[in-house]
Amino acid sequence: MSSTKRFWIGGLVIVAVVGALIATSFSGSGSDYRTIAEVKAMGADAVRDVRVAGKIVPDSISWNTRESHLTFEIEDESGRLTISYHGPQPDMLVDAVEAVAVGRYDPVQQVFEAQDLLMKCPSKYEEKR
Repeated sequence: MSSTKRFWIGGLVIVAVVGALIATSFSGSGSDYRTIAEVKAMGADAVRDVRVAGKIVPDSISWNTRESHLTFEIEDESGRLTISYHGPQPDMLVDAVEAVAVGRYDPVQQVFEAQDLLMKCPSKYEEKR
């Protein structure tokens, strides 16, 4: 086999490997925002983690220091959802108005098990007057 032919075959293999790596890195990295009703309708059929956002229901926050377990409810125009999160307490939890949770819904327990949480506090982003 000539060196030119080996060069082209090697180049095609490298391009194919790089293309496959790029395709697989993008396919699982994004997750769509869903409404609470959509999350509940998906049930255990969720193939990957989903994002759900909603306003935090007042007086629904429960923090267990011993177990580092946070539970609270969010709501949107389609309903309410209980969020369960194990990990460090988010810094802006007290001031937060809205939460974004990434995880999966457990239809048996009727709880959204979050792996990641993002708290949104509108006062942090308002213009100073």
